[in-house]
Amino acid sequence: MSLITKQLALDLQVPASRLQNTGNLFVTRPPVPTARSWARDVGDIVIRKGRLWVRTTKPEVTAALADAFGQADGAWFLEMKTVEQLTELLRNFGLKVTNMAPFFVPSSQLSRQLTAGMHLIEADAIPKYQANHAIKMAFGYDPAAPDRLGIGYELDGDLVAVAGASQNGRYCWEIGVELLDPAFRHQGIASRLVQQLTAEIQHQHQDVLPLYGTQFSHVQSMNVAIRAGFVLGWTELVIGKAVS
Repeated sequence: MSLITKQLALDLQVPASRLQNTGNLFVTRPPVPTARSWARDVGDIVIRKGRLWVRTTKPEVTAALADAFGQADGAWFLEMKTVEQLTELLRNFGLKVTNMAPFFVPSSQLSRQLTAGMHLIEADAIPKYQANHAIKMAFGYDPAAPDRLGIGYELDGDLVAVAGASQNGRYCWEIGVELLDPAFRHQGIASRLVQQLTAEIQHQHQDVLPLYGTQFSHVQSMNVAIRAGFVLGWTELVIGKAVS
């Protein structure tokens, strides 16, 4: 059973075997601490392999979504007419889509090959980087989503790029990467850091899924993931309360 299936089954609070079945899935379940942060709100919709896996905390919302989209083709779920239908349905319950993103996963086992200037940053060394205010995405310094591993790229003693992985759910470590000096853009550094961080995670922790989330509008970020050896694993929408 894949780590993707294990984590998404936890997020949805269903037996993993139910994700092997054909057809869309709609369940009413409360969020749990072992779920990823995206699965801890009123609801979430996972689109994977042309199917919809939907969890909400409200039976009436789950029933309405199942009635509206039970036979929907997940591959076309983000067409505007369907998004508008979803928006209107959720509005009737005082809810809305609060976030949406693609999540990338490694396409294979990646090779470890640190090149000159790269160095691993173990978890116990990460807190000292909090003094570097240029780092905003690689490390979160959040006890609720602890930073587990990082990798830096230095040139002439200066840290010019860094990638980090923080725990998000029982099985997932989510990766963030950033160039601290814009002069080093468009040189493939971000992709190489993501690739080598992923390879190290795969080598050290076979029970962990390296995960790369971004936004559909961030084409450069998606290309970083693709060049690092990732493929699109699923798309996800978060359902939360509408704030008037």
